[in-house]
Amino acid sequence: MKRAFSGLLFLAFLFGCGTTQNFNEKSVRPATDTPVAFEPKSGVSFDDTSCKSPLVDPRSGVEIIMVVAHDGKGDYRVPSGLYGLSSKELLRINCSNGEVIGIVNK
Repeated sequence: MKRAFSGLLFLAFLFGCGTTQNFNEKSVRPATDTPVAFEPKSGVSFDDTSCKSPLVDPRSGVEIIMVVAHDGKGDYRVPSGLYGLSSKELLRINCSNGEVIGIVNK
């Protein structure tokens, strides 16, 4: 029983490492027609400890929703047809200030 648990723990560790590695290895391409930075909703502030969701385009009020985050960056789902993304892509944002990093595959 103890050996089986150790094996499961090891697999969980490997899965976690693979997820992190995949996040950082995704290629990034430029987005189009984005604001200089997205903003958190009213009453919420950026910080260096977490990614906020939803974020808002201050020009239009469009909201983007975080799907996954790692190491101060978040990948956000955006409404169809915006910022040059296809349905198989996410918008990567710097979580400490809302600046756009670019487009990544899901």
